[in-house]
Amino acid sequence: MKKILTLFFFFSIFSVTAQVFERGYVQNLVKKGTDHIYNAASDSAEFYISKAEKHIPNHPVIPLMRAMTILWSNIPLISEELFKEMEVQLDSAIALAKAKDPNLEEPEMIFFAMASYGLLAEYYADQGATMKAVGEANRAYGLMKKGFDIVDEHPEFLLTTGLYNYFREKYPEKHPMYKPLLWFFRSGNMELGLNQLEKACTESFLTRVEAHVYLSYIYLRYEMEPRLAQEYLSELCSLYPNNYYAKAKYLESLANPEDFQDVPINVIYDLIHHNSPYYKLAGYVFLGYFEEKVVKNQKKAEYAYRLGLKYGDTIPNHGEFFKSFGYLGLGRVLVGKQENEEARELLDLALTYAETEQVESEAKKLLSEL
Repeated sequence: MKKILTLFFFFSIFSVTAQVFERGYVQNLVKKGTDHIYNAASDSAEFYISKAEKHIPNHPVIPLMRAMTILWSNIPLISEELFKEMEVQLDSAIALAKAKDPNLEEPEMIFFAMASYGLLAEYYADQGATMKAVGEANRAYGLMKKGFDIVDEHPEFLLTTGLYNYFREKYPEKHPMYKPLLWFFRSGNMELGLNQLEKACTESFLTRVEAHVYLSYIYLRYEMEPRLAQEYLSELCSLYPNNYYAKAKYLESLANPEDFQDVPINVIYDLIHHNSPYYKLAGYVFLGYFEEKVVKNQKKAEYAYRLGLKYGDTIPNHGEFFKSFGYLGLGRVLVGKQENEEARELLDLALTYAETEQVESEAKKLLSEL
């Protein structure tokens, strides 16, 4: 009997059969913890992570969730010190996945290792550590290819498969210089990719929020459909009222005079009152836009734009859209005051930081008229 119990314990700890992907008590704990992660409630998230850890102490989902807690409590300003904490957790997730499944053939282990490699690659790329980023991305891509074949049975792979299918075709279309570099990657399908991402928003539970974020990004930056982005971002703001990243992106989706008439002003002030200079930048820039386009108070608009851009100066390499939008708005205000010399400088800065065709085209038009 003792041997049987020992074998049973060993099997329960080291088995690679599904423990998180299958519905049950553990999955419910992970779902609750994930919801608190995306609502920036780190203490509550840790409560559920610790409860799950008691049932699956050697599962990679535990350190991955702790890494995600660090990420979403600080997004998008992840310091080197914070990343070192994340890196420890992500390395642990990969090691645990390989310990359970050395060849990484089981869907859960594929997923958690792939997600960990992907987060490492994303951070290294943001820091300009190209070789490290490429190494982690290659490892993630190898696992992503395995996910292509099991996406119908495991909806958590809808996110990565959908992103691949969309960007494999869209990115070289928008950036032709990269097209020759992609010939050895399998072809994608943009329509299929969007459909898979939309399904991920409803059928997955670990990647549901990320699917909302990426879809809204695609509709804002690539498909030029801000009102579709609004649907996904509005839902995130409703589900996770403490997710300030979603609030900032939601305001971006409303960034035109027609939609901004009904902007929830409380969202703007929520961002302004946040401690992060990133959110203060976004909040004050959109307050400037609100004063300029809705209230029609150019003096208050100028003050808000300038204050937001001061916060932007403190965070190089972050908030480029909000900076470009602020420089464009302040440039418009100064054109109206006929302060053309400073307006020209600001509009040039708007072009320098521009991430959207909307900002770029308006800045060029205003410059041509000076």
